[in-house]
Amino acid sequence: MPMPDTAITAIHHRTVFDSRGVETLEVDLHTPAGFSRMAAPFGAPGSRGEFEAPAYAPAGLAATRTLLDAEIIPRLIGLDAADQETVDETLMAIDGTANFERIGGNTSTVLSLAAANAASDALGIPLYERLHTGDAWTLPLPLGNVVGGGAHSLGPAPDMQEHLVIPVGATTLRQAVEINLRVHAEAGRILEKRGRGFAGGMDDEDAWAADLTDFEAFEVVEEAKKVVEDAEGVELRLGTDLAADRLWNKAKQAYVYDREGVSRSREEQLDFVCGLIERFDLIYVEDAFDSNDYDAFAELNRRAPARCLVSADDVFASNCERTQVGIGKNAARLMIVKPNQVGTVTGARRTADLARANGILPIISNRSGETADVSIAHLGVAWGTVGIKAGIRGGGRILKLNELIRIEQERDGIALARW
Repeated sequence: MPMPDTAITAIHHRTVFDSRGVETLEVDLHTPAGFSRMAAPFGAPGSRGEFEAPAYAPAGLAATRTLLDAEIIPRLIGLDAADQETVDETLMAIDGTANFERIGGNTSTVLSLAAANAASDALGIPLYERLHTGDAWTLPLPLGNVVGGGAHSLGPAPDMQEHLVIPVGATTLRQAVEINLRVHAEAGRILEKRGRGFAGGMDDEDAWAADLTDFEAFEVVEEAKKVVEDAEGVELRLGTDLAADRLWNKAKQAYVYDREGVSRSREEQLDFVCGLIERFDLIYVEDAFDSNDYDAFAELNRRAPARCLVSADDVFASNCERTQVGIGKNAARLMIVKPNQVGTVTGARRTADLARANGILPIISNRSGETADVSIAHLGVAWGTVGIKAGIRGGGRILKLNELIRIEQERDGIALARW
C-alpha cells in the first residue's frame, strides 16, 4: 500500500539563530507531498515562566540534537503528520515526563508545528483553515508593545516589561497593524524630544528602550495614542504586561522596582496597579502578581473595573491544570497561550478550549527571541483567539502580522475580534 501524502518520511535538524542572536533549533520535516521548515522561538531567561516547559534537554541543545537522532526522529518517521494528536501524544510518550523535562518544550513544539505545517502543505490547505475549531471566523486584535522594560531591556529602563497600545476601534486587521505602527513611530518622536540620551534604541521585542519610570513610559504611550487617535478618528486604549515574577523578591516578600527605587508589598502592589488602571484607563493588565499568587490575581480581577481585562500568562503557563485552578478562583478574564510553554499544538489548543469554555478568552503570543515562523498567526485564527501579541515592528514580528493581513484578504469579510 502506498504511503499517504502526509506520512512523515524524513526529519533533518540544525542550529540557527533567533532574533536576539541566540542559538535555537530548526527542523525540516518531509512528507511525500509536503514540507515544513520550523525554528523554535525562545523566551528571555528573565521572563520565562516558572511553570512552563524547559526549552531543551537538561544538558542543553547539543544533547537535544543527539536525542533527536537517536530516539525522537526514529519514533516519528511513518506517522501521519495530519494526525496532530497522535504526533503530539508520541512526543509526550517519548519524553515521559509531565512537562517535557527530558527532551524540552522547544524540541517538542518545533516538531509538533513542523508536522502541522507539512500536513497543510501536502493537503493544499492553509494551517488556520485545517485546524479551525468552531463556526465563526475572526482575526485576533494585535496588541502593540510600544515602550519596553524589565527582562527585555538593557541599561536604565522601566521596571514593567511592556507598555502597550490596543487599537480597539480598528475595523480591519490591516488598519489595526498600521495604527500600532503609527503609535510606535509617534512615541519615538516624543522620546527624542524628551532627550535623556535617547538614540532610538529598542529592546528584545522591538519596543522603544528608554531611561524612563513606568509612569513616564505610560505618559509617552498616552501622548502618542492621543496624537494617532485625533488623526485617525479611531479609539485606542492602553495596557501593560508587568511580568511581576521578575519584580517579586521572595526574601523581602515584596515587589521590587529597581528603576523607581521602590518596594511594594502584595497589598501595595494591588493598590498601585488599580491606581494605574484608573489614571491611564487601562483596558489590559497582564501578570500583575507573582505566578504562585492566584488569590492576588483573583482580587485584582474583582476590583478592576469592567472596562479593564485582567490577563494571566506565567501563572497559567498554557497548562490545563494550572488554568483549571485559575478558573476555579476567577483569577482572570483573558489568558496568554504560547505553544512552547506547554510543548505541543494539541496541548496549547486544549488549554485555549478549556479557558474559553469557562469564560476566559485566549490571546496567542510570540516570544522575545523570535524566528521567521508565522504559525502563531494561523493558530490565532484557527482557535479564534481575541488577540495576538506579536509586537509592532521588527523582522520576526512583522512577518506574523503580515501573514494575518494575507489571511484577512483570503477570507474576505472576516471580522476583527471585538473587545
